[in-house]
Amino acid sequence: MQLTTVGKELWRAARKAQQLEEAGADDPTAQARLQKLRQVEAFRKHRVSWPEIQSLVGISRATYYRWKGRLQEEGLKGLAPKPRRPRHLRQKICWTPDLLVRIEALRKQHPTWGRWPIWLTLRKQGFQSQSQAQGQAQGQSQDCQISERTVGRILAYLEAHGRVLSVASFLARARRGRLKRKLRRPYARRKPRAYQVNHPGDLVQIDTLTVTLGPGEVVKHFSAVDLSTRFSLAEVHTRATANLAAGFLSELLAKAPFPIRAIQMDGGSEFMAEFEEACQQYNVKLFVLPPKSPKLNGHVERMQRTFKDEFYTQPLPSRIPELQRELNAYLDYYNRRRPHRSLDGLAPLEFLAMMQEELVPEGGESQM
Repeated sequence: MQLTTVGKELWRAARKAQQLEEAGADDPTAQARLQKLRQVEAFRKHRVSWPEIQSLVGISRATYYRWKGRLQEEGLKGLAPKPRRPRHLRQKICWTPDLLVRIEALRKQHPTWGRWPIWLTLRKQGFQSQSQAQGQAQGQSQDCQISERTVGRILAYLEAHGRVLSVASFLARARRGRLKRKLRRPYARRKPRAYQVNHPGDLVQIDTLTVTLGPGEVVKHFSAVDLSTRFSLAEVHTRATANLAAGFLSELLAKAPFPIRAIQMDGGSEFMAEFEEACQQYNVKLFVLPPKSPKLNGHVERMQRTFKDEFYTQPLPSRIPELQRELNAYLDYYNRRRPHRSLDGLAPLEFLAMMQEELVPEGGESQM
């Protein structure tokens, strides 16, 4: 009796083929591709042309032969999707700690510099990486050069890790800081809640109004109104600047029939700089409104509506001196004769005279 055995090589090959089949048996993509291969072979037996096979099955002739070769070599596992990661990845050349520190220091010293100025500065300074220095010491060629692109990749790495700011972020932050410094108010502040308005001049609201008199004829109207007596004053100019606002304040202090202790206005730029300096010089308190709060300046807003409805609806001259004379005449009527519902039908100066009479004791002087 003679016994025969299967050779080790044949047994290992069969075992390997079985493992490959088992490895791809659970992969749905491999099963789907195997099904398409079988469909192509069935169509080919019936002599269907390749353009028709491609439209019916959805794979090209080259894909069919590539999948078929993989199936023969690797079994069902060969039909599984291959990883798309590149086999050879570019290494970080010359990314030594010294180079990172040098580039980071240059970028912090010059926040608007890009890769080219930093690369040129390193080149002028004779900077060498550790690998370059070791290659020169050993007499080898310098195969590790610091290029402009390398500097750009290092800058991107430093920005991604928050070690330096990008140029765009630095410029945006600088603009925001410059705007905050520009809008800083050295004298004005918010009106305290405990501040009371009991007498004329305790609080005067000021605002500006843009008025269009005709095509291309636009004037800036400065308005001021006292909260106690509704006494009002106004001026017109071609522009609304802080210098003109300061002049309007001087006119208001000179023409008001009572001392003015505090002024309230919005955050317009015309009420900064010279205007604030004038308020501080005259020892007048200056209260600025919070952003987007015109309702807190409601008295002067209502006063400006009256100007638009009663004064600017009339035929008016376009020249500023003549327009100011017409406005002064209207203000004289407004303060002396125009009745106000909030003042029980009295005009502002009539109401002020009544207040002064009530505050004057018999045989004494006014305490206002």
